[in-house]
Amino acid sequence: MPSTGSRKEKISPLDVFINCPFDETYRPLFAAIIFTITASGYRPRCALEEENGADIRLDKLCRIVGQCQRSIHDLSRVEVDTGTLPRFNMPFELGMVIGAKRFGGKVYQYISALIMVHEAYQMPAFLSDLAGNDPHAHRNQVANVIKIVRNFLSTYPGGVAPLPGPAALLSDFEEFQSKLPVLAEAIRHTPEEIDPFRSYPEYTSILSGYLKNLPPL
Repeated sequence: MPSTGSRKEKISPLDVFINCPFDETYRPLFAAIIFTITASGYRPRCALEEENGADIRLDKLCRIVGQCQRSIHDLSRVEVDTGTLPRFNMPFELGMVIGAKRFGGKVYQYISALIMVHEAYQMPAFLSDLAGNDPHAHRNQVANVIKIVRNFLSTYPGGVAPLPGPAALLSDFEEFQSKLPVLAEAIRHTPEEIDPFRSYPEYTSILSGYLKNLPPL
């Protein structure tokens, strides 16, 4: 059970945990993940959603993981750069989800996880225990990320209807990105201040409002 206290978490079928790198080069892919989840009727969740100095990061992760029916894990940034150490955060957080599914009891037995990598068949080289899984390669392309995440979610919540196709979602994402400066100005922010990394709550709030105002499909 992914909880560090006595209070049990309530899992939500609409919540999708995002486990990915938070570096500058990943920003377009992160924005695409957030957009696809939200446009599909689900709610993106990640460690950036709240900033509380009194909240230990692991406790926060346990709480968020414990509330999410689905999760998306991008392991494309575990490589070692010159003079640096490998990044274990993403495999660790994937392990938290697998642990919840294996040992969290009936409430967690149906949680699902999507694993992405940079290139196909890359994962066994650094995470051999999951060699039987089939991760999805996005090759650092926004269009690929949108297609992979869209296919993972498959339908609107409750399975009431299929989602728009990947090409339609990509077009909608690009339109949102082009309108973001105007949307930011409407709430008295500069475009630079509305950023999925540095201002995640504001970014997701603007995105949700934008999608609600679109004409129905």
